[in-house]
Amino acid sequence: MTGRDTPPRDALFARAAAWVARLDAADCTRAERAAFEEWLAADPARVRAWAEAERLHASTATLRDDPWLRAGARHVVRRPLYRRPLFGVAAAAALCLAVGTGWVLATDGNPTPHTYVNSGFAPQRQLLEDGSVVVLDARTTLTARFGWRRRGIELQQGRMQLQVAPSSRAMRVQAGNSVLRDIGTTFQVELLDDGRIDIALLDGALEIDSHGTQGMHAALRPGQQLQVLPSGRIEPASPLPQPQAEAWPQGRLLFDATPLPVVIARMNRYTATPLAIADPALAPLAVSGTFAAGDQAALLSALELGWSVTARARADGTLELRGVR
Repeated sequence: MTGRDTPPRDALFARAAAWVARLDAADCTRAERAAFEEWLAADPARVRAWAEAERLHASTATLRDDPWLRAGARHVVRRPLYRRPLFGVAAAAALCLAVGTGWVLATDGNPTPHTYVNSGFAPQRQLLEDGSVVVLDARTTLTARFGWRRRGIELQQGRMQLQVAPSSRAMRVQAGNSVLRDIGTTFQVELLDDGRIDIALLDGALEIDSHGTQGMHAALRPGQQLQVLPSGRIEPASPLPQPQAEAWPQGRLLFDATPLPVVIARMNRYTATPLAIADPALAPLAVSGTFAAGDQAALLSALELGWSVTARARADGTLELRGVR
């Protein structure tokens, strides 16, 4: 049989076996491992071929020292005395292959989670394992998992801008009650203190699914933003002001008729002295203006001049905001 006559399945197994050997080599590079993940993610048949090759590779050393096989080799000229034990080994190998393949497909390779935390008072840029670039706002935490077939991120608190590296593996982002899916885009996601989620798409395409009593589905186009309520209701998309999207990754806060509770929550990320609304009548206030991230004094001055809001320190250092009566 010539190389051209090799059945596709045999060729696939041969390629998988070559990957197994290469990944086991001491000089295997990170780029080669990334190329392997891309190759594996393109077709479920490759996962099965890889699992088979990996299992056979792992069992080779064990079978080499198996006493039944060694005895069989010594008596190979005589009748095959040890067919039953060898059949048992083959059956066990087949069972391991089935379990192993199912495990890989079900767990997606059980990727190790990596947690990224920005505990400082300024946005931070991070390069993720798959080549995606994330900007973490101050006081932001996320966990990333990258498997054979899928990529996943969970935003646990704060705000991020994610530039997704193109790949055949879809990116799944979990934020509160919402799941975002895409292949290669740039978008921003923010978890607000009251459970709302702000999502803005800079380029590419983005699908959003929400969960809850009003679970919904929506899609965003570049230059659009939307908000998901704690109930799961997705508010209609609206135009995204480009200056606003560009502001916070550069350390500036741009507010355009933004509710005061949101203004306070965002400013609090950048300072060790938090602000708190002590007067419920202030909650409906809508604030506009541009401030340097962490410039609490400038914000307090604007609130006092424009809305007659004063700040008073509590025993724990928190600054209470109250309206002048």
